[in-house]
Amino acid sequence: MEEYSCKRMYDREPYKESINFTVLFMDNSDFMREHSEGEALDASKAGMGLITTFPLEPGHVLEWDDKHQEGRLHIAMVRWAKKLNDHYRAGLIFI
Repeated sequence: MEEYSCKRMYDREPYKESINFTVLFMDNSDFMREHSEGEALDASKAGMGLITTFPLEPGHVLEWDDKHQEGRLHIAMVRWAKKLNDHYRAGLIFI
């Protein structure tokens, strides 16, 4: 897994927040939904950085509820992910 190296449209700002999310992905020909948690590290209008123990891969889609606006759902796609010891660092783009 390689880090996505394209220039971002918006600068990321530090942002610390624990999130509980659902990962949507295909496993062979089966559609899978797994619940996990992670820590947001930085964010912009277009995306955010995340650390989690779930083995994220580019193309996975994450969804989670907004803690500040009831009923609002966030959806993002993993653009890049890198394994770091016992966790994963990923870059997400909001969709």
